[in-house]
Amino acid sequence: MYLEHYHLTHPPFAEELDPDVFFPGARREEICQSLILDVLAGKRLVKLTGCEGSGKTLLWRMMAERLPSEYEVIFLDNPIGTFDELIRSLCLDLGMDPRGTEPDPDYIEILPRLLARKKTERSKVVLIVDQAEKLHLATLERLLVLVADEEAEFEWTAILVGRPEFDEYLERISVFRSTIDVHAGYVLEELTESQTRQYLRFCLDGAGMRRAQFEGIFTDAVVADIFDQARGNLRLTNTCAEEVLKASCADRSFMVLLEAVEPEEREEEAPPGHWQLRILEIYELLLCHKLLSGALIGAVAAVLLIGFLLTRDNAASGPAAEAPAAVADGPTTAGAPAIQSGETGPAAGAAAIVATKDERRDGDKLLRERLAASASWLTGMRQGKYTIQLMTLASNQAQATVATTLTEDDFFQIRDQLFIFRKKSKPPTVFVFYGLYDSLDAAREARNNMAVFLRKRQPYPLAVDEAMKKLNN
Repeated sequence: MYLEHYHLTHPPFAEELDPDVFFPGARREEICQSLILDVLAGKRLVKLTGCEGSGKTLLWRMMAERLPSEYEVIFLDNPIGTFDELIRSLCLDLGMDPRGTEPDPDYIEILPRLLARKKTERSKVVLIVDQAEKLHLATLERLLVLVADEEAEFEWTAILVGRPEFDEYLERISVFRSTIDVHAGYVLEELTESQTRQYLRFCLDGAGMRRAQFEGIFTDAVVADIFDQARGNLRLTNTCAEEVLKASCADRSFMVLLEAVEPEEREEEAPPGHWQLRILEIYELLLCHKLLSGALIGAVAAVLLIGFLLTRDNAASGPAAEAPAAVADGPTTAGAPAIQSGETGPAAGAAAIVATKDERRDGDKLLRERLAASASWLTGMRQGKYTIQLMTLASNQAQATVATTLTEDDFFQIRDQLFIFRKKSKPPTVFVFYGLYDSLDAAREARNNMAVFLRKRQPYPLAVDEAMKKLNN
């Protein structure tokens, strides 16, 4: 709706950061150029760390696109598995025949040959490991030793990209591997309030918004509120800015729609369903409109509700409503559809099962139960416990989405392992954590052995006190 209203060429604030919209401020361009220079200089090991949603993936993709054509970028995402599995994936990306020629190949011997072949072809290799904090400590240590081997004849650069806790893993390894420099790299800081304004302006400039429009919508107070909610996180900043645009557009369009439904003389000319569509349009606007006074919203909502009820009553008074209701052969479960006379066998049994399942899996009830159960989980902060962050949702529909997810078969089976917290932010944020563990290694092991439907959400282990900081910020 706001795209047409402001004549924008594309949505300026996507939930997933857009590689075509690279914000150069907040040292993003500086770090990108430094990474390129590190690769051109032949540096063996570089790290890039930053919080979730800070734009790490977007930055290294921009860096990779700007490298000269002779550089071949190998990208490993979600690096879960053993060291041998990691090297096998790397060998396959470098051109190893997947069918193999040996019954039990040694990939550590194959890798140097593949890298040497690339050198002969005048191709230089850049390895990028995203989400490097997911690596087993033993796997990470062996990878660092392999990459930092100065005596190796082949040339390559490894860029390890991870969240802040990745630095902790590197420090632990450096105690035993003092010859490996684990400090060379860059930290992607979250935006300040001033940089947040620059970022918003940059995105809207690219989408075609005029400066006067921007200044009228994203006032100093609005930008301050966005920064207060997102704290410089690019992904959350996008979500908040999207909500502001929707609300602003609704504010400017609301009175136009009211005028469209006032004149009584237009009612006869309106096509069938015209009033119902107008009512739904206004209702949707009210859902996303946050700036009107409570009195106006209450008054308009009351009028719409009366109109909706009258429309429904008229529809219900037709011939279909006059037919007698089917009588069930026996008693029915409260809230379940009655089985009509003559309906027996598998169909009747299936109807009863579905009714029982739907009644048992009340998403709102399940969510309330998990919110209550999570209260005792907070004591883990004082016990040095660890958990796994499964998902973070920041939107007005976040709570409803989690409630629906809990009714799904896979999540329903593991509901007792889920700990859910709501954060009163704008937009509301819901955090979902999985399990409670005595050590970080135990949490990492649990993460690595998760079912596929959970691993697809790219979960990661962290200390409970770290999780609490996210809730309190």
